[in-house]
Amino acid sequence: MDDVHVTDLGDDLYLIDAMMEDEPHRLACYLFDTPERVLVECGPSRSIEHLFRALDHVGVDDVAVMAVTHIHIDHAGGAGHFARRYPNARIGVHTKGARHLVSPDRLWDSACRVFGEQDLLDSWGPMEPIDEGRVLVLDEGDRIPLGGGRFVDVMYTPGHAKHHLVYHEASSGAAFVGDAVGLAFPHGHMTVQPGTPPPDFDPDLLVDSLHRIGEREPSFLGFAHFGLATDPRSTLAEAEERVRSWVSWVEASDLEGNALADALRDWVLGEYRRQGYSEEVIGAYDRSAQWGSQTAGILRWMALRG
Repeated sequence: MDDVHVTDLGDDLYLIDAMMEDEPHRLACYLFDTPERVLVECGPSRSIEHLFRALDHVGVDDVAVMAVTHIHIDHAGGAGHFARRYPNARIGVHTKGARHLVSPDRLWDSACRVFGEQDLLDSWGPMEPIDEGRVLVLDEGDRIPLGGGRFVDVMYTPGHAKHHLVYHEASSGAAFVGDAVGLAFPHGHMTVQPGTPPPDFDPDLLVDSLHRIGEREPSFLGFAHFGLATDPRSTLAEAEERVRSWVSWVEASDLEGNALADALRDWVLGEYRRQGYSEEVIGAYDRSAQWGSQTAGILRWMALRG
């Protein structure tokens, strides 16, 4: 099937390219095809049929748990649609995000204020509510069984969002990091780009989360955007350095609004060019950056810090 992109990672683990926005390498979902199947991430509703076709291709007819790393719509917007397609699946989410999947109106309205409702519908599609009894509320120290004595361990990792979780599985060594580490598109993972959106971005919490991920000594990081980073120690160190440098740059600027967002973009992309990255790589980061949201998140943290 032309639009099915599934990679066998071993240890009963698969990477599925969910073809978000109908483009490859935009969102990775991770499937444990184990006695109790667990899927990490589902993506937004508009592209979720790509995920369904991939799961059909692998032979998945049921899922025990579909766990999202956080409730931002590009990760969890299709959770209600997923629950309807797989009626036995429980939907795993951090306790601070659970109510927003049960009643998504407030989450949807907030996203509309940032992106505009029509753009949100065109890019990611609508949300559907999930019955409260289907929600698996998760927090630090919880475990999701895979069967056969294997578990996915749950870590609470705020900084990008207050409802962010990272999932670690010991047998494979995988750490599924959502947006906690940032973006790392699959061009050799030469750089990591931070995600600093409002309202929850906090660089101190984020760096603490990076350190705690590193303490697990994962074999690889499974990015949602996108794919595997196989040198976790250097990737996490680069993520910390880069988020600190972004915050310092914004703190030192006297620009505001669109001018600030444009200047941050020029500075970041200029640094990539000076470091020798190809225009293809630079373009991938540029298209996904949402520069206005990045600066807004840093500015909000600065204002709350006082």
